[in-house]
Amino acid sequence: MQFCSELFNWSLAFIRRIGYFDQHRLAWFYLMSPIFLCFMAYYRTYIIRNDLDEVFVNLFKLSGVTTTTIRAFIVMYKAEKFLNFFESVDKWYLELQREGDDVTFKKAHEFTQKIKKTSKTVLILSGITMLYISFIQLLATVGVGYKRLLIDVAFPGVDLYESPLWEIMSILQSLWIGPLIFFSYVSYLCLTVIAIAFGIFLMKNLQSKLEGMNEMTDEEALKCIKKCVKDHVTIIKYHRDLEVLFSVGSFADVCIFAIIPCVIIVISTMDHDMSLLIADIQLSFMVMISTFIIFWMANNFCCESANIAKSAYNCSWENRNKEFRKYIPLIIIASQKPLQLTAGGLKPINMEFFLTMVRCTYSLFTVLFTMKTEGDS
Repeated sequence: MQFCSELFNWSLAFIRRIGYFDQHRLAWFYLMSPIFLCFMAYYRTYIIRNDLDEVFVNLFKLSGVTTTTIRAFIVMYKAEKFLNFFESVDKWYLELQREGDDVTFKKAHEFTQKIKKTSKTVLILSGITMLYISFIQLLATVGVGYKRLLIDVAFPGVDLYESPLWEIMSILQSLWIGPLIFFSYVSYLCLTVIAIAFGIFLMKNLQSKLEGMNEMTDEEALKCIKKCVKDHVTIIKYHRDLEVLFSVGSFADVCIFAIIPCVIIVISTMDHDMSLLIADIQLSFMVMISTFIIFWMANNFCCESANIAKSAYNCSWENRNKEFRKYIPLIIIASQKPLQLTAGGLKPINMEFFLTMVRCTYSLFTVLFTMKTEGDS
């Protein structure tokens, strides 16, 4: 998977290294600690259920851990489909090399280089954020700063906030569980965004080929339109693969997004250390921005699929021979239904749905803010 290794970069390398595809025993070893952490965090949330502020903060962090763990199981369960998906992308690249399509080959190389730079930037920013969070937690471990875990946990009959259990749990969260969950979340996010972006690239490349046939001879145009029909079939199959692999993960993003703005206002009004406040708000904004990017990319994916029909109609087909013209309806008819990405197959992911989520979240935020104001007074 040479091309996929370059395209998906460190996100694919991380998921492969952690064993989600073909080393499930190793993956289970990594997942045991987040799973156990989830149970302890849910129990802690139940204990503090009367403290609305703490419940929301814990649920936000816990939702991130739960979502990341569920995604890991999805990747493991669909490991063969993921590997087949990457192989199909590599086959497309190998066919491109064999056909000698220098224009598309150059575009693919430029696209890959842009993706690699963006991926490295995301990795650096993620590393800085995680380093800051781990450093703050380690300071708390040695008695400097506010004594609090990254994720509040509890266990029946055991006080985890007494020494030495507190120090052990703090170090585990800052140096093991926290980074594992954080980079698993970011790597899956990058994998999703790059896969959608590559689909958009394929559609724009197809549009460029259709629009570029105006200056071709009849023989060249006929050869090109046949290739375009084949590429369009590949794009439709690519969309089906994206739905199978990432639809459930997108549903998790939709679920977690609803509480994020509410969490920000709750966290900002709580009485705790400023360093922890910065860390919590960093995580909150990261989830908000990543969710927006996925929705924006999915919306563009749908729009570009509809634009294929426009490009096919505007390729001066009326001046071509009968054999050429019979291929145009194949592309136009297949493009009548936009290729939409969905959240769990229930709702299409687009900017309209995103704005609906924002409005619902604002309504929830207003209710919570009113409750908090009345409670403080």
